[in-house]
Amino acid sequence: MKRIIATVLMAFSSFSSMAGEWNQAGKVTKVYPKPTRNGIYFTHEHMVSGGCTRGTNLFLSADENLFKETYSLLLSAYATGQPIKIYVDGCQPTHGYPLIKEVIAQ
Repeated sequence: MKRIIATVLMAFSSFSSMAGEWNQAGKVTKVYPKPTRNGIYFTHEHMVSGGCTRGTNLFLSADENLFKETYSLLLSAYATGQPIKIYVDGCQPTHGYPLIKEVIAQ
């Protein structure tokens, strides 16, 4: 019985570590297009790792739905200094950076 409880608890804890994560509102501090990786890297005042191996950049894949709209919002926030919140979920398969999934302008 103890093994079953321990297994269930471990399963739930592993799922929570793979869940997405919002950062605090803040400014985009760097924009780094990387055509060879089919996307764009960003840095933010309040970085989050989202459980990924690398947390120095956030990656917006060109394959994402609403890529153009999200990129436009991020670039506009960078140019104007407008604070934004970024939601990351999952990791870039080849390089381990958190994947940008949603953005909210503050």
